[in-house]
Amino acid sequence: MNKTILVVDDCDMMRRFLVPVFKHDFRVISLNNPFDAILWLKTNPAPDMILLDYELPGMSGFEMLNHLRKSKAWANIPTIILSGVKDAEKRWQCLEAGANDFISKPFHPKELSLRVHLLMNRINAQKLTTPLNRSFMI
Repeated sequence: MNKTILVVDDCDMMRRFLVPVFKHDFRVISLNNPFDAILWLKTNPAPDMILLDYELPGMSGFEMLNHLRKSKAWANIPTIILSGVKDAEKRWQCLEAGANDFISKPFHPKELSLRVHLLMNRINAQKLTTPLNRSFMI
């Protein structure tokens, strides 16, 4: 269990719901606001994925996503936005800003788990086929 998922959601119930979904496959760090998440990112190795609520106090998930994508250290962390926002334009903005996925609440935990695992698998496969590693492929 060496992969880490950072969950950033201000709703205690949502965080308590998400941790058990992933705790068997990942180390789960659960924080309730973007400011604590940024502090955690500054003082820990980058997580393998971030699950980020769109509506957060003080800084929206969209704003935090933009902050991540502008940072050299965090720009490539796969990020999935979770939100009850039904506005298609906001979903598109998140995807255009670099979110790897946008999942509307409510969602089934199995769907979220599958999306996380598929994204992780795709990223791992891309790492294996980088130009540096292609010379080892037969």
